[in-house]
Amino acid sequence: MELFKEYRHYPPHLFRPNAIYVITGSTINKRHLLDSNEKKKFLCETLFERASQFNWQLEAWACLSNHYHFIARAPENASTMTDLIRAVHSLSARYINSVDNQTGRRVWWNYWDFCIKDEKSYLSILRYVHENPVKHGVVERAEDYPFSSYLWFREVTESDKREEVLSMSLDQSYIYDDF
Repeated sequence: MELFKEYRHYPPHLFRPNAIYVITGSTINKRHLLDSNEKKKFLCETLFERASQFNWQLEAWACLSNHYHFIARAPENASTMTDLIRAVHSLSARYINSVDNQTGRRVWWNYWDFCIKDEKSYLSILRYVHENPVKHGVVERAEDYPFSSYLWFREVTESDKREEVLSMSLDQSYIYDDF
């Protein structure tokens, strides 16, 4: 069942069963709190584990020092998105604060999501997420960044589909990415 929820101080969320979503999360004040490979690796692993736990099928991801993006197919109960994000944020915040020897510091600001509406947008957004570290100047080539799905995508995707995604214009990817 589709559900739309509005919140007083947060973005509204649409929960649509089996829809493909792009989700973006930001650290508080866009601070670069994921400032080590160890922290980014933990965030990725936590995302993989919790997505599996809540039956969200990941299709792309990029974890950077002050934000992340991922694309995933929702399960029948799409409202588990809230539980998924809450778990990822809670576990990763505790870990980051532990590594930084901080107590109770707020790490995550919020998250934004939207359903991908059509195939062209989907392919463009896939490319955008895979190549997000390049967009932000972290690396020159997406294959050089270990905390995104680019290498996985290259390994598991058939060559014709891979070429189609990589040839897409990024103009169709309307992702919040002011980082």
